Amino acid sequence: MKLEIFDERRCTLGEGPTSSGLKNSHVMWIDILSYKVLWRDIHSGEIGSFDTPAEVGFALPRKNSGVVLGHASGATLREVDGTENPLPSWLEAESGPLAIPVRWNDAKVAPNGELFAGTMAFDGAKDAGSLYKFSRDGKTITKLLAPVSISNALDWTPDGTTFYYVDTLTMQLDKFDYEDSGITNRRTLVKFDESDGMPDGGCSDSEGGMWIGFWGGSHIRRYDSTGRKTHEIKMPVKNITSCAFAGENLDMLIVTTASADDAENPKSGMTFALEPGIKGNKTVLFN
Repeated sequence: MKLEIFDERRCTLGEGPTSSGLKNSHVMWIDILSYKVLWRDIHSGEIGSFDTPAEVGFALPRKNSGVVLGHASGATLREVDGTENPLPSWLEAESGPLAIPVRWNDAKVAPNGELFAGTMAFDGAKDAGSLYKFSRDGKTITKLLAPVSISNALDWTPDGTTFYYVDTLTMQLDKFDYEDSGITNRRTLVKFDESDGMPDGGCSDSEGGMWIGFWGGSHIRRYDSTGRKTHEIKMPVKNITSCAFAGENLDMLIVTTASADDAENPKSGMTFALEPGIKGNKTVLFN
């Protein structure tokens, strides 16, 4: 299993990789603390980026080649020409003002095209956030889960019946039953130890397993649908933040990292690629 540097641009807090486009070759990720969205084409090697007006928690591809963004000033639909149109604020799903300022964090598009997205406190305070969903047309927002601390590793099994979810400060991987109406029957699949590092972002694969990066753990792990650890991949940097499958056969795992709290390591913050021997699932695009 060969680990390679996919992109040498160092991110202070790289996160949220996705793949889309022809042969799943357009790989996009974010640098939260640098207010930046980055991308690279697997086949051509072409790279690019654009800046966001505030800390960006997610950037996901859309059907029209635009991007849906979640940054500290709100969630927006970014068009190809760079213009942005706002999505509903999380305040529309709340009964009143929030006690602690929050920002968008991790997000992913559900099998039915709805957008699941979580909020967190700027300082990471416990239980300050919530998990929401936006309707397929982006016109309404609904609160799904609260309180939460830091939503991460949102994804679904290939059959669309199970939703995986990490609230980082709980130190566990949970799963829910999933239907178009929402999520139910929460139960814990894996309980992590402090020695593992903090569970961060991740993605599911074609066999229903879940891959998770560990902040401070220097590794990425796979757990099958029963919670059994099947893979552990050592990484040359300390803080592993998330991952996503890419490439024509969805057999390349893209791994984001952070230079924050690991700045002396020259590879920290770079984005890596490997072929773990298991294929991923195609990215669901937002409208």
